[in-house]
Amino acid sequence: MTYTIEVNEQGALYLPPELLGKVKPHTRYVLGVQGDTLILYPEKPQPLWATATPKKRARVFRKWVNMKRPIAPNLPLESFRRENIYE
Repeated sequence: MTYTIEVNEQGALYLPPELLGKVKPHTRYVLGVQGDTLILYPEKPQPLWATATPKKRARVFRKWVNMKRPIAPNLPLESFRRENIYE
């Protein structure tokens, strides 16, 4: 099945809901151009380190450091001996 879509006066494309299937509102796409073909790829979320300001990264790091951690057993002292480290 093929669909014909048209570019409006503002240069925007309107895709009917039945063409998109069950796509959530505000889903972002990256447009790829290969010759005369337009390809839509779902946008991958960017990691925090790539998009956050240094202040925000520091705030998130401090929050992580101050998180409650589960109580874990201590390592026995013999596990720190040189001959045991490489086992």
